[in-house]
Amino acid sequence: MKIRKVEIRNFRGISKAVIDLSNFTTLVGPNNIGKSTILAALNLVLDNKKPKVEDWPNQTQSDDEMLITCTFSDLEDWERAKPAISKLLNGDELIVRMKATWKENADAPNCKYYVHHSLKTTPFSETKITKVRENDLAKQILIERGANTADLYKEKREELEQYFIQSHPEHVTEDTDWHEKAFANSLQQAIPHVMYVPASFKIEDELKTTGTSPFAYLFKNKLFPRVKDDKSYSEYIDIAGKLQQKLKGQAEDGSEIDGLDDALKAVSETLNDILDFDTKVKLAVGDIDVEKLFMNAATFLIDDELETSLQYQGSGVQRALAFAMLESNAAIEAQVEGAQRTTIVLYEEPELYIHPHLMRRLKNTLQTRSDSPLWQVVCSTHSPFLIDLANQPDSIKLIKRGEGNSRIVSQLPNELFEQSDEYDEKVLLRAVLDFHPTVCESLFAKQVVVVEGDTEVAVFSMIDELVSKLEIENSKHKDITVVSAGGKWTIPAIVKVLKGLGIGYKVIHDTDAKGLTEEELVQVGNLHPYRANAKISEVAGEENVFLVNDTFEHVLWNAEKDSIKSSSKPYHSWKRTRQFLDNELDLDAACKSTLKEIIEFAFVN
Repeated sequence: MKIRKVEIRNFRGISKAVIDLSNFTTLVGPNNIGKSTILAALNLVLDNKKPKVEDWPNQTQSDDEMLITCTFSDLEDWERAKPAISKLLNGDELIVRMKATWKENADAPNCKYYVHHSLKTTPFSETKITKVRENDLAKQILIERGANTADLYKEKREELEQYFIQSHPEHVTEDTDWHEKAFANSLQQAIPHVMYVPASFKIEDELKTTGTSPFAYLFKNKLFPRVKDDKSYSEYIDIAGKLQQKLKGQAEDGSEIDGLDDALKAVSETLNDILDFDTKVKLAVGDIDVEKLFMNAATFLIDDELETSLQYQGSGVQRALAFAMLESNAAIEAQVEGAQRTTIVLYEEPELYIHPHLMRRLKNTLQTRSDSPLWQVVCSTHSPFLIDLANQPDSIKLIKRGEGNSRIVSQLPNELFEQSDEYDEKVLLRAVLDFHPTVCESLFAKQVVVVEGDTEVAVFSMIDELVSKLEIENSKHKDITVVSAGGKWTIPAIVKVLKGLGIGYKVIHDTDAKGLTEEELVQVGNLHPYRANAKISEVAGEENVFLVNDTFEHVLWNAEKDSIKSSSKPYHSWKRTRQFLDNELDLDAACKSTLKEIIEFAFVN
């Protein structure tokens, strides 16, 4: 099964948030918006924890309830067939809620787990046989089915309850509501295993050889069993056993350790001289826990031409190894009675400490895992490299601050883009992302200006100086991101994403009439750049579009007076703008007026 929805109320700094979760989910939003808080809430419920004092809003007592509700679906066949799970289902879903209170007059917080399902109640729902015997029909069944003692009843109670439900449904009561559950007994084997990778950690803690550290668990459950299977280990244990017997003076062949008897004799003589005893001191060696000795001596080294300890590796290597250990452990921890539970990976900022090209590899690794029914990934990020905008638009969850510490979560539908034989927005967007991954930067912006290509980006890279030169007031360019669509036909797809996520936008693109008459423009092909004008206006809204006449180069060069460069347009446009700002040349008055109008449209209005 996989988690498909989480609802959070009064947890840390979030008063309310509702988020739909896909196989691969990316939480984006500004700093301190609560992305890590959402992951912490999921981790708390999936790992059957109780909230701590620091998890309460303002870390103070109140009459408000803390609620974290998780909805699971996509159950595997073995999960549906397992009675411990099937009887907790609400239709095709498992809905689990953690409810906690810390009232002002309470000494300590109170926390309980509930499941929303139909609960069937029979006389055998009682745990004590004395209560069961108060029901005549149940008392008769106890005798008939040989469960008339407390011990036998305890052993057969679940079987008796199922028998009663099937044989006497008219005496069964049914109630669909929130029912409290003992998590350790029924829910722990039902819900997925959680694997949490925090943004900050100490590699020393991960590599501890005691307790439940990732390394200790991995060594005990996966590595050391392989060691014990080796023949040399058996020989080692045999030799160690013989040595132990020698130390005790109990060797089968009567042999002793050279010099040991003499050393012990000297100790005995001194003791007897002092206490006037006639005793003999022997060396006693207890049983040796070989596995513990191996574990205390074990650690990981990185062999990269030179073997080095993890403490001396970079943060990126340390974090990657921590992830690898957790993933390896998850395959064991997720096992339940011959089946495999889903593992949900909660990953805070996977991009930390690694190079951009490795970010892409990491994203591919996480996405490949999440394609499996046994894995699901939820991560928070500030990196455009970890966003799959074209293939999985529904994976993006943009988190914004609402009223009263609530969170507004903007989400996109999976079927967002238009597709036909001639025009496929998903393919166009995928292509532009391959060459312009910075398109995804728009998801981290307050306001976006979508431009047609690199020429506009080159010019607007000097926006701070242009605003000053053209004496434009109240410009908001410092809070606005300029994004190249890499072509006109990609603009509608990008605008759909921005609209869907509630990000403000303006669009600037060429008219591309290319000197053709009205009659000639009517005859151009369906994918001619001019045809894109109507599509962009339809999707973006006419009020959000500035249509440049005819191309952006015409804004910098007066076609009647100047020769417009036909090649390397972005470079020549950047150079001409640079010369204008450095007072090496002056633009035509009409050009300056149009340039000012465009900048005011994009960055002021």
